[in-house]
Parts: sequence; structure tokens; C-alpha cells
Amino acid sequence: MLYFRPFERTITMQKDSSGHIGFVFKSGKITHLVKDSSACRNGVLTDHQLIEVNGQNVVGLKDKEIGEIIDESPATVTITIMPTVLYEHIVKCMGSSLVKKLMDHSIPDF
Repeated sequence: MLYFRPFERTITMQKDSSGHIGFVFKSGKITHLVKDSSACRNGVLTDHQLIEVNGQNVVGLKDKEIGEIIDESPATVTITIMPTVLYEHIVKCMGSSLVKKLMDHSIPDF
């Protein structure tokens, strides 16, 4: 099976000695980057929505839940992001209740 995701970017980062990867998010949206962090060095952008963390769908999860997934991740963290404007358009067309109720948030088996 082939997935074509033209508006999504997958980025791999390394946690620093304090366990951070270098960005701040609110409502799943990346709002700030930490200077000289792994996130900055690897091309993470603000105004982008978190879609996956280590292959696990985080759409519709609360920030606390997303933070726990990142905190429990190993030293290498992979995220998938999408421009917020595009994400909001998709959610608007789908309806937020569909996003929260029908998304599969299970941990993938690799």
C-alpha cells in the first residue's frame, strides 16, 4: 500500500539531555521553537499541526496526552506535521466530532 501525503512532513529529532526536543505546542499546534534545538535544526516550523508522534495518530488528543506520548518516547522522536491552515480546513469540512470520535489513536506495531 502506498500513501501519498503531499502536505505532510515527517521529521526525526533527538531529545536533549533534559529530554526535550525543542518546540512548544498548544491545541496540537506548534507555536514556538527553542533556539538551537533539535526541532530547529531538523526543520520543524511554527503554525503547523502535530498529526503523528512516532507513528501514533495524535489528532484530536489533548495537549497533555500528546505531551505524555512525547515524554514516554525514546531519545529519537519522529513527528508528522501539516500546515495549520490546511489542517483547519480539513477539520472544518469533516466536522470536529468526526475527528475526535473516529480517529485511531492506537500505537502502531513496527
